[in-house]
Parts: sequence; structure tokens; C-alpha cells
Amino acid sequence: MTGGIGWFAEARALLVKDLRAEMRTRVAVNSVGLFAFTSLLLLALATRGLREIQTVNILRLPLSGILLGDVQGAMFPAWSGAAKMGLLWILLCFAAFAGLAHSFVHEEEAGTVTALQLSMSAEGVYAGKLAFNLLMLTCVAAIVTPFYMGLTWMPVGRPAPFISTMLAGCLGLGSTATIIAALASKARGSGALFGAIGLPIVTVFLMLLLNAANSLYSPETTPLRLVQDVGGLFSFGVMLIAVSAITFRFVWEE
Repeated sequence: MTGGIGWFAEARALLVKDLRAEMRTRVAVNSVGLFAFTSLLLLALATRGLREIQTVNILRLPLSGILLGDVQGAMFPAWSGAAKMGLLWILLCFAAFAGLAHSFVHEEEAGTVTALQLSMSAEGVYAGKLAFNLLMLTCVAAIVTPFYMGLTWMPVGRPAPFISTMLAGCLGLGSTATIIAALASKARGSGALFGAIGLPIVTVFLMLLLNAANSLYSPETTPLRLVQDVGGLFSFGVMLIAVSAITFRFVWEE
């Protein structure tokens, strides 16, 4: 670590270096983009008939004397907005695993790990890699989501909570991808262990995301419940970043 340079300046320098390298090779962009749009096309073709299907909630029907109006009142879309958002983030999870796994593996393969360890602090390296992954994931989500909404008819719901949920999702998935990529690279897995190591964390992330999506699209959700669920998703990302920042030194200097 150089004494006169703070971790923020180191992170910015590493981010610029990774962006320049990505502009030359386009490894992450091609991997994430190709997977996302291929999966999006297949998903649109496979779920084409689900967009217009209605189902009946039998719990809303009376025990006897069921009328046509009762059935119509108990009908709701078979593919709800929350389910569509959950499927969108599963797609983004796999896309992130396909592309962002190379954020640390590339340093191992190129032999630049020693140079980074000598010239930068562990905090600067983590912050720079995190910023790169968050930027990549946010850009991909911003491009893929409108196409996904158009193909699946996913509603926006309330705009401010929708945007907050998407940003919280990017924060949680980006922080998960960063620390898991570091662990996989040190395990000499060349990215193969990325999915296996990240499964427990991603499972918790998706559960919190589905809670936020259910609150977003439910007409019965109170503002307090919506704030709690979306805030819980944000808290997951912030907590994971805090824990990763503390423990990253032990992973990086292994």
C-alpha cells in the first residue's frame, strides 16, 4: 500500500483500469449480454401463452351457491407481477454469474495479482472491483428490464418503489458477485466454483427480493410494509458489503 494514496483513489484507479480492459476485450459485456438476451428471447417464446391465462383463487369462492360473478371476482392473472419480477432477477443472477465471475479470475490468469497486492490496499481493490461489478450489473439491468417488461407485460406498479427495488436488487447481486468471485479465484476454480459457493447467499437474496416484489405488486400492502421489505433488500446489500470489506483482506492476502 502506498502511504500517500487513499483507498478511494485506489478504487477509482482500479475501476478505470478495469473499464479500459473491458472496452478492449469486452469479456464481461459479451458474456452477460449474450446470456441475458438469449435467455430473454427463449423466455418470451416459452411464456407467450401465460400472459393471458387467468386462474381462480378458490379461497375467495363461497362454500355453496357459486355464481358466475363469484368466479369472475376470484379470478386473477396466473402469472403475477411478482412472479415476473422474480423470474427477471433469476435471469439477471445467471447472467451475473456468467460474466462477473471473471472480475478476480482475470487477475489470477493474467498474473497481475501480485502487482495489485504491492501497489494497492485490500480495501481499494475490493471497492474498485465492487464499483465495476455494480456499474456493469446496473447497465445490464437498465437495458434488459424494458425489453423484459415489453415481452412479458410486467407492470411497473408504483414507480418509486419499483425503481428502489431494482436498485436494491443491483446492490445485493453486485455485492454477492464480488465477494464470491474473490473466493472462487483464490480457490483456483477459474470461475467454476462461482455458482456453488454463491448459492446460499443468492438464495437469501432471492427470498428478500420476492418479499419486496410481493409487497410492490400487492394492492393490500401498506406503505410501512413496503418500506420494510424494500429496506430489508437494501439492508442485505449494505450488510454484505460491510462484512465483505472487513473480511476481504484475509481472502486477498491468502
